[in-house]
Amino acid sequence: MLPNRIRISKKATDLLARMKGNTGLTPNILARLAIAHSLETGSLRKKVKTELDGQEFNTNTLLGEQADVYAMLIRQQSQDIEISKAVAQLVDDGLGVFSGVNDLSDLVLKCNGKVA
Repeated sequence: MLPNRIRISKKATDLLARMKGNTGLTPNILARLAIAHSLETGSLRKKVKTELDGQEFNTNTLLGEQADVYAMLIRQQSQDIEISKAVAQLVDDGLGVFSGVNDLSDLVLKCNGKVA
């Protein structure tokens, strides 16, 4: 079961705000892209401590209609991490890849053209 609210790190919150200005995409969409990228690369298997001192999202806003699918994929990669902490870690890891994005075309390139 997913929690109603998920908090991410301050670092991720700051990066999402900057990326919103550069791309025009909202933080929840950018965070969702970061989560998807991290899940694809298997970054959740690394043990990293993520601070939960940033923005708080409503789970439905953050993960959209596919929230249950995201939860299942997260559980497949790691069953020993609380799901809200796993989501925050995935956002941090995925945004690390997107950190040099200056506009929407840069984001598409960083996503290897997989953005639909």
